[in-house]
Amino acid sequence: MSKFIALGILLLACACATVSPRMRIENRFVEFGLSEDKARCMGNELDDRLSRSDLRAVADFIGNINEAASPGESLDALLSIDNPRAAGAIARAGIACAFS
Repeated sequence: MSKFIALGILLLACACATVSPRMRIENRFVEFGLSEDKARCMGNELDDRLSRSDLRAVADFIGNINEAASPGESLDALLSIDNPRAAGAIARAGIACAFS
């Protein structure tokens, strides 16, 4: 019986540690200052438009902006995206979600 409990706890811990890229994006947008509704809209739009690897890149990109300690670092972080698909998708999602 204790083996099943231990296995259950292990599976729960693994499930909690694995956050989808879309959820990471939503969380990072909320940290950035967007409302939860706008962050959810952006996450859904990006999830529809991008591959899983592109979503991970966007989550990392937004995280870099959030971690910037100065305006100069923020600008460097904004200019650091080197994925045209992701940059275009972020722009389109921002426009789509601005009016929702």
